[in-house]
Amino acid sequence: MSVELAKLNKLDTTKLPEASVAFVKNASGATLARETIIKYTPSLAYAAVQELDSSILGKDIIVEKKPEDDLQLKLITIEKVKENRRLLPIAQQFHTVPDGRHAECHMTDILSTHSLGTYNLDLKKNVTIDSFELTDSWRDDAGFIVTDRNVYIQGTYDVAKLLPTLLPSSQKVTPYAKADFDLVADFDSTVCGFSRDAYLTLLLASSSTILLAKSSGSIDGIIVGNGADRINLIYAETIEIAHALLKSYVEKTKVKQVTLFTVQGVWECEPTKKRAVHRRHTRAVPSLIKWAKIYALNMGVHIV
Repeated sequence: MSVELAKLNKLDTTKLPEASVAFVKNASGATLARETIIKYTPSLAYAAVQELDSSILGKDIIVEKKPEDDLQLKLITIEKVKENRRLLPIAQQFHTVPDGRHAECHMTDILSTHSLGTYNLDLKKNVTIDSFELTDSWRDDAGFIVTDRNVYIQGTYDVAKLLPTLLPSSQKVTPYAKADFDLVADFDSTVCGFSRDAYLTLLLASSSTILLAKSSGSIDGIIVGNGADRINLIYAETIEIAHALLKSYVEKTKVKQVTLFTVQGVWECEPTKKRAVHRRHTRAVPSLIKWAKIYALNMGVHIV
């Protein structure tokens, strides 16, 4: 599930100004499900399910909005039989949603409306989600019908096998300092196609190891990790710079293996463990991201 993927990264994005959070709670007020959506352009957002109680996992539920907060959903019933919508008129089948849906479908629906708006005459409103598992409910009930062009994996790499495959580079790599923030933000925006200063502030403050590839007055690459075997992102202008950053990270942390989310085929070395990640969109594949600069991405937290 998406929730399993999101829990791999401890970064709390719920307090970001561009984030909205929805809950499903029971009659006692206990949280059964939680989902965050991060709006990164006026029409684009990234969603992640962070909590999903086993009592409602994979089940159709009926909920109602709390009058004082439309992002707070109250569980009314758990459906025992799925509604047979094939008996409905064709127009109703395709232009309405069932009352009983999975919790994540309810939350995504209200979050996308809350974050991106109700009226979207240009049909540009688009939400992205990542998950280790691909379920029919994401497609049929939540509307994630568009498959991404890339094939994504979570890969774990043996450092002893990885290092010999890295290209040699004379690139100088230095630790990140707070004075570098503006340059990092500028570089990040060339990768993403949008600015996300609040997210970067949170990410950089929460990460143990951050290394930069610098040239005269600019940043050419960055690697961010937890100081151990989890790498959150690697962005670089060239493959040689990306390899230099990863080599420096390994030398600094002295880890025996690294785990990261990446596009399949980016790294020559075969991972010792590999798990597919499914990326789906509600409308279209976002076109503003510069994938040639991305060697590892922060799936479960943000679009890259």
